[in-house]
Amino acid sequence: MARTADTPELARKREREAQMVSQMIALWCRGHHGGGHAVEQAGDDEPARVKLGLRTITLCPQCAELQAYAVARIKHCPHMGTKTFCSACPSHCYRPAMREMIREVMRWSGPRMILYRPITAVRHAMVTVQAKRAAARSK
Repeated sequence: MARTADTPELARKREREAQMVSQMIALWCRGHHGGGHAVEQAGDDEPARVKLGLRTITLCPQCAELQAYAVARIKHCPHMGTKTFCSACPSHCYRPAMREMIREVMRWSGPRMILYRPITAVRHAMVTVQAKRAAARSK
């Protein structure tokens, strides 16, 4: 399904969601793979870097692949205007292995985001609660 051009509000929403998922992956990488250290990569490509609070985290190749995959899904999502987050989406566009990995990352990183990005974490929680209330009212 081809999507139309984004409104400025929808473009901001896509950007915020992409930043949030990138920051959560960076937090996971730092906690599980020692992200933040120099990473050797084959080829001339720059290693993936994500700003997390005052630090810039260099992602390992596995986390960089997950981050690129997640951001690509967000940028091409046809449901962005109606859904809150991917967990509430009516269609699951992630491959099963990537879906399981992103769930694991979210489960681990979510509670820790309050320490690194408190405003983002609170905003995410508020939007989630509002969406659940709206869904309960519509039933």
